Amino acid sequence: MTSLPFVPPPPRHIHRSLERDRHILRQLPGGGRISLPRGEIVSIDLNGEPEADDGTVVNFTTPNPPKEGMRFDSGFEFSEFCHRYAYNEGFEMFVSSDEIKKEYKDKGVSKKGIGELEAKAHMMQRIRLKCKKGGVKKSEGSNVTGCKVFVYGSFKNGEFIVVNCHLVHNHPLSPECSRMMVNYRSIDEATFDRIMINERGGVSVSRNFGTQLIEKGGFDNITFNKRDVRNAIAVERRKTMFEEGDAASLEKYFKSQRELNSDFYSSIQRDEDGILKNAFWSDARSRGTCKYFGDVISFDTTFSSNRYRMPFAPFVGVNHHGKSVVFAAALISHEDTETFVWVFEEWLKCMGKPPKGILTDQDKAIGKAISLVFPGVPHRLCLWHMLQNASRNLGKLAEWKSIDTLIRTAVHDMLDPEEFDEAWCLVMDTYNQRKGWMLDAYDNRQQWAPAYNRGRFWAGMSSTQRSEGMNRYFKT
Repeated sequence: MTSLPFVPPPPRHIHRSLERDRHILRQLPGGGRISLPRGEIVSIDLNGEPEADDGTVVNFTTPNPPKEGMRFDSGFEFSEFCHRYAYNEGFEMFVSSDEIKKEYKDKGVSKKGIGELEAKAHMMQRIRLKCKKGGVKKSEGSNVTGCKVFVYGSFKNGEFIVVNCHLVHNHPLSPECSRMMVNYRSIDEATFDRIMINERGGVSVSRNFGTQLIEKGGFDNITFNKRDVRNAIAVERRKTMFEEGDAASLEKYFKSQRELNSDFYSSIQRDEDGILKNAFWSDARSRGTCKYFGDVISFDTTFSSNRYRMPFAPFVGVNHHGKSVVFAAALISHEDTETFVWVFEEWLKCMGKPPKGILTDQDKAIGKAISLVFPGVPHRLCLWHMLQNASRNLGKLAEWKSIDTLIRTAVHDMLDPEEFDEAWCLVMDTYNQRKGWMLDAYDNRQQWAPAYNRGRFWAGMSSTQRSEGMNRYFKT
């Protein structure tokens, strides 16, 4: 019996199966170990078709589905088994929630970690995988169906055990399309080498992809699309550009820019081992623009670069045409107060003066850094994020629609502080919400409520969406 090829997704970020750095088709490791509910241990060669002692095929084209009581060596084997099952059935799974083991937490491992401190599947105490079509349909074009399929596993007594699962879908499955699903698309090493030979020969991406398509014998025999080829070429170009090391190349680039224009400003912070921690830069045009339009800035760190997961933090403002302009940018390794203090101090060195107003999201580390570096500068919280937080914290209440209407009325229609206070307190008292998020938001109202920010110049900005829009621009 011939098994379908399978490329497992990375343990944490299952939506990226194309390995951005090497683009090599990864194969599932053999020797996986699984225990059936009755306690019988069966060795599985994930690349073959072994059979259990009782003659039951354990690993065939459609493997046994997950069952309560199945045992694995770690969360990694658990995830691999579930993703293989999903591949053969014709759907995708994603990690909806997980928890890192205490022993790894104590070593500094986190979901935002980099390198050795990056959380991986084998470090997990529990993992819940769900069908990608689960959830709530939020738009007309969404393919979400509210599917309830999930597999939940937990690490107990030295083994990773399937605690609970539900495998009944509410949508059709497409095993014949699995190879082109986001989780499982990939480029094998030989194909990647040919793609790069064509690239160095000046062949366009479209023709390059067409060549591979012809060599493979049509769309039915490939496991990648044109976008994957474009991404693979882009990453390889970057690797070639940064052969001497990214930090050294970045410093070399900054030096070359200063030689072209002495008004180019840059600063790099390294740790004790000489590894890049943070970087800040601003070119001559951005510094000149800041002199005219830098009274109010928006600062946001919601976008993380793909390769290193270092948050990209642009300083964005608005010019006299109402268009977004970038004054400076930073790459940071940690979103803590110490890092933000360094970034804001570099801003002062670069621009020579603090802004007259700054908008950010509701991040305590940013708020503390602003108070230390920009004392007395008005700090406004993003109004859009505040309303999103209202939905996130109160959306499950039965009276949410009425509460949402009253909150938006208080925010947008009550332009006098006393009127706003009265309207907000009325909502809290009427729906017994003088607690939790509503009370915290009320205590911080001077930082986000429009009623308390009238009479100050904010360049027409009340949210950090200009920064987020600029993030999307750089991402694409």
